[in-house]
Amino acid sequence: MLRPEDARFITEAITPLAAPLHEALEEGRQNANDHYDRHEMTDRPFLKGRTDLTRDHALARLLKQDLAGWKPSRRGSGRLHLSRNAMSIRLLHRSPFGDSVPPPGKNRARINYYRNPTPDLIGVGASQLLAVWDVDEKGEVIIRVVRPTKSFRAGAVSTSDYDLLLPRSAEDLSKLEFVSSDEEINLGFLFEDDEEQEEGEEGSA
Repeated sequence: MLRPEDARFITEAITPLAAPLHEALEEGRQNANDHYDRHEMTDRPFLKGRTDLTRDHALARLLKQDLAGWKPSRRGSGRLHLSRNAMSIRLLHRSPFGDSVPPPGKNRARINYYRNPTPDLIGVGASQLLAVWDVDEKGEVIIRVVRPTKSFRAGAVSTSDYDLLLPRSAEDLSKLEFVSSDEEINLGFLFEDDEEQEEGEEGSA
């Protein structure tokens, strides 16, 4: 079980990213949509390209900012990672199926990333977090940060011991209070193909 002090440690660690992540994704999404709309590339086959270009612009902005020790980098398959000391965050686009978080697929490294050990073993300083972004009905970027505890395949249920809808500012984030529970958080996913739905491609970037 994640203790309140463990959750506070994670929350304090990601606090400097609250505003920069929202702003970078919003700017990146606007730039990507402008590009694809200008060239009339609006059909379904181009949706993943919008997401990829959004991340490219977001990374370019983040690389120019002081993120309180967090270092952004681009990894394989277009994923954006941030790391500070032993803690890391993988930025993913929401899956169009189920709740929101894409499954890891069959890649061994991604599967291991989803398997955070229990806090009583090595603490939470080396947590491997997922930041899953989407766009709400108002057209605003929303980001959900989770700490998965188990890998899962298509059609299975995954769990997390930390699940936070990231506020848009560090000030709002500092006001949150964590309430511990003996039950893991059920993230409730259902996918038809873990290879294809590893990351969402529905809708605009």
